[in-house]
Amino acid sequence: MKFRATIIALLGFLMLCGFAANAQNPKQMKKHKKSNKKKQKAYKEPLTYDPNHGDKDGDGILDYADHCANTPKGQAVTPFGCPIDRDFDGTMDSLDRCPDIKGPKDNQGCPWPDSDNDGLLDKDDACPETAGPKENKGCPWADRDKDGIIDKNDHCPDQPGIEKWNGCPDTDNDQIPDNKDNCPDVFGVPENRGCPEIKAEVQKALQEAFDNLLFESGKAIIKHSSYESLNSLAKVMKENTNTKLHLEGHTDNVGDFYENMTLSEDRAAAVRAYLIKRHVPGTRITTSGFGETKPVETNDTPEGRQANRRVEMILSY
Repeated sequence: MKFRATIIALLGFLMLCGFAANAQNPKQMKKHKKSNKKKQKAYKEPLTYDPNHGDKDGDGILDYADHCANTPKGQAVTPFGCPIDRDFDGTMDSLDRCPDIKGPKDNQGCPWPDSDNDGLLDKDDACPETAGPKENKGCPWADRDKDGIIDKNDHCPDQPGIEKWNGCPDTDNDQIPDNKDNCPDVFGVPENRGCPEIKAEVQKALQEAFDNLLFESGKAIIKHSSYESLNSLAKVMKENTNTKLHLEGHTDNVGDFYENMTLSEDRAAAVRAYLIKRHVPGTRITTSGFGETKPVETNDTPEGRQANRRVEMILSY
């Protein structure tokens, strides 16, 4: 009992000493009171909202820890708030048609296929469903002329050409491909289908020969009055060595059909023979006969029948 009383007395003494010390040090007492007031004030002030602890996109990851704060609603995300991309190919799973296999974005996250297993990806294969060698761009078709254009797309598969003209050449460099050029070896103009422009003097001689050509009635004999214009035609053909002439014989419908066909052929041949005598090479003149099958006027009048009895002259190069 005496020991317990002693302890209580000692504690009371220490408390009195502390109070006495504070009472003897006014500055320390004032600091102690000020600190107590701050603690009470802080406790009484209400808590404020911290925006750093929000979840703007509602993906379950607070904004301060979310590396993709604008993830579309409902999108599965990683622990750091970004859409899941399981194969790490740069296309998030929601847009990735092959989420477990890496593939380019321009193929929706899938690798490019090789449907025909010919070693060329479909995007580079001109025939993705049919196997073919690389030199044919994946197609089985050959390139017979070896111009780099497969036969399927080559308008001239047996002549080396260029892509500009769909695989055809332009031998005379007149910007008209050979398959559309009536004179592939001679520089020409589009207006004359790749042949040189017909000179005015040649056109004039041709027209005069046509206008003045007359035959004996029912025969393939040229009248003398036609010689002068035919001589002029022969002269210009000899001066223009690249020219070629095709003669077409025609008749009216008077007489037997088959006889008229023979007569038209004979009259065209007669003009050819005359020009050959005037030293125009026969290799440059061809003929054909059409009888009464191609009238240019009616056969019901004398004037119409006369117009139908003719030899047309077609000049080319």
